[in-house]
Formats: sequence, structure tokens, C-alpha cells
Amino acid sequence: MSTQSQVLSISDLSIKCCQLTRPSLDKGNAECRRSLNLPAHRKFNFAELYSINMCIEECNYISSGYIEIDPPYRLDLANIRINLKTIAPQPQLESIPFLVDAYNKCENFRSMHGGRFTLHLPDIEFIEEPCNPFALQLTICIRIHAMQKCPSQFYVDSEECRLAREYFTQCVGDIEANLA
Repeated sequence: MSTQSQVLSISDLSIKCCQLTRPSLDKGNAECRRSLNLPAHRKFNFAELYSINMCIEECNYISSGYIEIDPPYRLDLANIRINLKTIAPQPQLESIPFLVDAYNKCENFRSMHGGRFTLHLPDIEFIEEPCNPFALQLTICIRIHAMQKCPSQFYVDSEECRLAREYFTQCVGDIEANLA
């Protein structure tokens, strides 16, 4: 399986298996994607897709008030909690604490293990300003964490999702276990 296929399957499985990672929770993604003015009718390679997604996530985090416009980036958990009150699924007494905790854990995980995520991407002619990977790295971490620990009321209990949960816990590494 290619790296691009692995990244797409992570996203697809997390969306399919845990309601807390579905795209409907990322309200700003479509607008941020449009702001990039991407070439129409073009297939993008892995590096291009990664860079595009990196810019979309950075735009979405900034426009949602999750991070400041300039580095060094730190999450604003108060703004995240406020935003989640409008988008998180019910019961929010379960979904919001899980997601806020996931953002917090993933920010800590990234600060401890950020070198694992570093990719050296080539310049892409249609992306005018280079984007910081902080937001995309957190989003990937949150999706992995959700695959590992999704609360039962938001989890699709199927054979495929159980196998995926097992894989993400045993083969990718437990996010929580790597915080110490």
C-alpha cells in the first residue's frame, strides 16, 4: 500500500468508525480550500495533496480561532470548546470533553514527538505562501486518537472498525501511552 493510500485509508476509516472525526465538524474546510484557488480538473500527487491539506488545516485553525496567525503556535482550548458547542454531536457532555482532551493530548504529543512528523516537501507552484504543518499534524493525531479511544456512543462497532482500532493501537502506537 502506498503512503498516499495509507493516509487516505486513515482518514476514511476514522470518518467511518468514529462520529467525532467526520468532516461535518470541520465547517471552514470548504471555504479554506476555495481560498487556495487550486488548479481545476487536476490530479494531485501525494506531496501536493499533503501541502494542500496542510494549508487548508492551517487556514481552518486560524479562522476558527484555534491558533494565532503567527507561530509559535499554541492551541486556544477556550475557543476550541466554544466552537465545539456549535458543531459537536450529542451528547455533548461526552463529545466535547473527549475532543478538547484529544486536542490537548495531541498538542502535547506533537511537542514531544514532532520530529516524527517532519516531511520535507517540495515547493508547489500554485501555493503562494508556505503553510505550517502544526494544524495538520494535530488533526492527524486527533483522528488516530479517535480511532484508538472513540467513546462507545460515537463509535461504529463493526468488524472493520474493530480491526482498525486494533491496528491503530498496536501498530501506530497509543497516543496516550506516548505522552509520558
